[in-house]
Amino acid sequence: MINLNEHQIREKLKNIEAFVLDQDGTLYLEYQPFSWTVEFLEGLQERGIQYLFLSNNSSKSVKEHIKKLSNLNIKANAEQILSSGEATIEYLKSLKSWQDIYLLATPEVEKDFQNSGFNIDAEKPKYVVLAYDLTFTFKKLDRAARYVRRGVPFIATHADNNWMIGPNDFRPDVGALAAAITATTKVEAKFIGKPNMEMVNAFLRRLGVSKEKVAIMGDRLDTDIRMGHENDILNFLVLSGKTKAHELESSPYQPSFVIEKSIDILNYF
Repeated sequence: MINLNEHQIREKLKNIEAFVLDQDGTLYLEYQPFSWTVEFLEGLQERGIQYLFLSNNSSKSVKEHIKKLSNLNIKANAEQILSSGEATIEYLKSLKSWQDIYLLATPEVEKDFQNSGFNIDAEKPKYVVLAYDLTFTFKKLDRAARYVRRGVPFIATHADNNWMIGPNDFRPDVGALAAAITATTKVEAKFIGKPNMEMVNAFLRRLGVSKEKVAIMGDRLDTDIRMGHENDILNFLVLSGKTKAHELESSPYQPSFVIEKSIDILNYF
């Protein structure tokens, strides 16, 4: 489903029951909501389409994600939020002996893991788990590296190297933190969040639909669009965030369709 025309998009949308929506760059930019976002979401509701807010930001707990959206006048409940942190929790719980881990995360995200049954500071962890830890320290790096060198599997919530917080303004993201552990251990992390299959499995389970009935919308070619491209899922690139139109020419990940902003998709139903 690459570069479909308008007629093909209209036909595809007839079968869509749910949208998976990127947040930052698609619905808002850092702390600035787009003026059309609420109308767009209301438009989906009026058409009987459910939606799920997807995020690679694992620095926030579910409650914090809901609070941020609420502050931007976007209503959401816990079932409508799926972060790479939650997808990582689901993935770990599918493994054997998942309870004992060494977790690098913010205090609020630590609570999400603990509430899901994890011992997050195990002396003999079965996994080293890296979330977007804004409290990352040398002490944490040293301890994590020692475990990984001993053969403890290394899992990280997502691979993004930078977090876009404004036009041409970025902060180091989980990929950068994981690179520090890899540099000293020579062990690569297993990444769970967008665009990986573990994230796709998590949102399909949450929505209760097959991939033929879901569409992805986002502003990044290397995560949102790649996720749709590699899993044959209808996907829409919005130009309201990170990706600019000229970048499409050199990208190996081509969207099904390009729109300027999220609300534009309502014109094709």
